[in-house]
Amino acid sequence: MKKLTLLIGLLFVFTIFSCKTKNVKMELLPFDTMKVVIWDLLNAEEWNKTLLEKDTALLKMKNNLKLYQQALLMHQITKEQFFYSYKFYEEHPDKMKALLDSLAIFGQKQKDGSLRTTMIQ
Repeated sequence: MKKLTLLIGLLFVFTIFSCKTKNVKMELLPFDTMKVVIWDLLNAEEWNKTLLEKDTALLKMKNNLKLYQQALLMHQITKEQFFYSYKFYEEHPDKMKALLDSLAIFGQKQKDGSLRTTMIQ
């Protein structure tokens, strides 16, 4: 349930900034790349939440944005590339469901320690 709440918060923040993206023809990020990027973005938000429990919402948001930028940089993708791909998944509910299901399995493997990915610190 926490991950779902984090995902909703993440989507809210991205929706705010997605209005600034330009309509430039871009390549869709591969499914597995999107899965790992979303995982890292969710982890960034959880990391920020843990560090700033007593902080104000505005400072949390500023720190979240910094962590999101770091996550995208780590994967060598731009905000625009991510939004373009995310919009594609939003417009294709069957593909979004597959992505979220895959993300849940990925997260469980991560939790079990059978899979390691880079973490933002």
